[in-house]
Amino acid sequence: MESHYRGRLTYAKGTYVEFVVAPHEQVDFGDILVVEGKGEERFYIRAYDFKVKSRWSGLNGVNYLMSKLNADGQVENQDELDFYLGGNHTIKLGMAEQLCYADDKGQLYNPKTCPDFFAEVRSLGNQDTALLAEMKGDLEVGYLKGGRGVLELPVGIYGSKSITEHMGIFGTTGSGKSNLVKVLASSVMNNKQYGLLIFDVHNEYYDALAQHPFAHERLCVYNTQPHTSDVTKLTVNFAEMEPDDVTACATFSEVQLDALYKLAAVWQDHWMDYVLKYETEDIIDELKGCTGQKFQPRTISKIKSICWNLQQELNMKLDESSVMAKLLSDIEAGKIVLVELKNTSSIGEQALATLVSKKLLQHHAKSLEQDMAKLRPVLIVLEEAHRFLGKKEHASNNVFAQLVSEARKFNMGLCVVDQQPRLLADKVLSQLNTLFILGLASRADRSKIETMCRKDILQQRNEIKNLDCGEMIVATNYMRFAAPVKVHKFEDFITRDVSFPMEQLPMLCVQ
Repeated sequence: MESHYRGRLTYAKGTYVEFVVAPHEQVDFGDILVVEGKGEERFYIRAYDFKVKSRWSGLNGVNYLMSKLNADGQVENQDELDFYLGGNHTIKLGMAEQLCYADDKGQLYNPKTCPDFFAEVRSLGNQDTALLAEMKGDLEVGYLKGGRGVLELPVGIYGSKSITEHMGIFGTTGSGKSNLVKVLASSVMNNKQYGLLIFDVHNEYYDALAQHPFAHERLCVYNTQPHTSDVTKLTVNFAEMEPDDVTACATFSEVQLDALYKLAAVWQDHWMDYVLKYETEDIIDELKGCTGQKFQPRTISKIKSICWNLQQELNMKLDESSVMAKLLSDIEAGKIVLVELKNTSSIGEQALATLVSKKLLQHHAKSLEQDMAKLRPVLIVLEEAHRFLGKKEHASNNVFAQLVSEARKFNMGLCVVDQQPRLLADKVLSQLNTLFILGLASRADRSKIETMCRKDILQQRNEIKNLDCGEMIVATNYMRFAAPVKVHKFEDFITRDVSFPMEQLPMLCVQ
């Protein structure tokens, strides 16, 4: 991509700069530009506002120009007015912030000094290799967006730096969140270095991801009610279900929680089987004989009701052959694992997501320290995350709250996807080191993101407010500034480097 002249610097103070836009050149909100320094030094700036100045901008000048109009406010002599407004009489000033600085060796730094007066301002070009390499990453998601246009400069994240430090994908309905998850999953499939677990709430990813050229070897799908032969039936053994998995999916009183944990303590791995097998009165008598505490029938009935629902939805049986070990093995092998949840109720959905995530965390935590480096980084994608990590839910210290605070030590990360980031606990948002900010209609949501983002995005407030579908701001810990990105359209992305037609793509293999 060739670089083009855009103007000249006229003012600089700290990281704030102003430049005159060259005649017949177009600069837009959000454009990333380069200010040439001495030798090979370069200053990278982003335009965020504009103003027009003229020798006639003062009150006297305006009054003089108004005198050239007739009583109806129309121009009497266009040639005369063009003379006053044209030439060097009028200029357009761009206001920008300095993003970073590259020395004569191409090394990038945070802003260290100001550019010189009247230095040349130009657009990005192929010679800006240091900046472009930092933005490219190994998991590509889109192209750099420049004002109203899109530059064919790939932008992505480095999975080794971003996955274990957690991510957030935020945008209103129709902003492109699902397409972004598909593109991210496709990049993981292409890369083959990371594992990805997606809890698919609406069963919307299978049909798309199954068209990926590597789907036959790198995509695995699990569902409690398989809809095709390519999907593995998800089953759970009673022994795998612990009280914490049950409490994550329903609200219990303190007495009910006490009874639930006492049942698990008395009957251990068989507690859930016995709760469903025995009558309420028999369970009450058993607990009284073992603990000396007598519970009310409605307390035990609530526990039995929740357990019965989970048994039906999660295909739970005693000594049932569980697929949990295979699911974990697929993730560790660096595959994309979809756990489809549309067929389950909110109770079964939350219990299953909690159970699978907990098993994965326990598996990583048990790995010996010397083997930790051999584990692939694994990312868990959690949709409608406020149901698990809202202010109240985070306080209960469920497995997802534990993942946010501890997963990095075990080479794991969490990607929360939500329409309303303001509903998430502040402790969760503060731990997300990579943010994909799509269109957010609510001012409260935008303000929450601005407050919690590790990068200063205040100057991009208008840009975020006016993002179209498929456009976003990427702010990540290691990148020196938040970058505007046009997300790839999934269908175009998976065929971009493929030489054979879609109908010849290999089908997803039977698990």
